[in-house]
Amino acid sequence: MGTKSAFVRANPNVAAQDLLTMAEKQGIPLTVGYIYNIRAATKAKRAEGKADGKSAEAPRAAGGSSLEGQLRTLIIRIGLDRAEQVFSQLKKSLS
Repeated sequence: MGTKSAFVRANPNVAAQDLLTMAEKQGIPLTVGYIYNIRAATKAKRAEGKADGKSAEAPRAAGGSSLEGQLRTLIIRIGLDRAEQVFSQLKKSLS
């Protein structure tokens, strides 16, 4: 459960269909229903936190933003060597 749900939670702004494609490439079996269930449970927990007076903000990575945390998670998942290749290709395409 941890890996699949963590993967879904690490990508809260990715459309369900796109998330399915990403998961499939990484060999993580997901369904749209599973994605919606995890997101609904996460949303409910955030609402609980607001009702209790707790902050419902997304956890921040050491570097600052939650997007940075997501990037770090993805780099760990695909491996540093592959991430460097992707960044190199992106850098070339932006030049």
